[in-house]
Amino acid sequence: MYDSVITLKKQNSPTFDQYGNEIITYTDRVVFAMPRGVYNAEFYNAAQAGLHPSITFELTNRADYDGEVLVEYLGELYNVIRTDWTAQRDKISLVCERRVHNG
Repeated sequence: MYDSVITLKKQNSPTFDQYGNEIITYTDRVVFAMPRGVYNAEFYNAAQAGLHPSITFELTNRADYDGEVLVEYLGELYNVIRTDWTAQRDKISLVCERRVHNG
C-alpha cells in the first residue's frame, strides 16, 4: 500500500548572504509512497561505484516526481541516486542512500 508519506525536496537556486556565503534552500512537496528494500545485486553494483543504496521509494504516479534531489522519511534524509520508471504502470521508483550528517 502507498500509505507512507515522504517529503520530496527540490533544491532552489542558491542565494548569498551579506558575506558572500552560499545559502541553499529547498522547496518541499509531500507525496504518498511505498518504501521498499534494495536488492542485493543492486546494492553490490552500486557499491562498486561508491554509492550505498539503502532504500527505494515507489511512487504511484511518475508525475509526482519532479527531479527532486532529497527525500525525507521518518526524520531521515536520503539522497536520490537513481530513478526507475515502469512505463506500463506509470510508476516511478527512487533509489536512495541515507545522507550522512555533517558534524
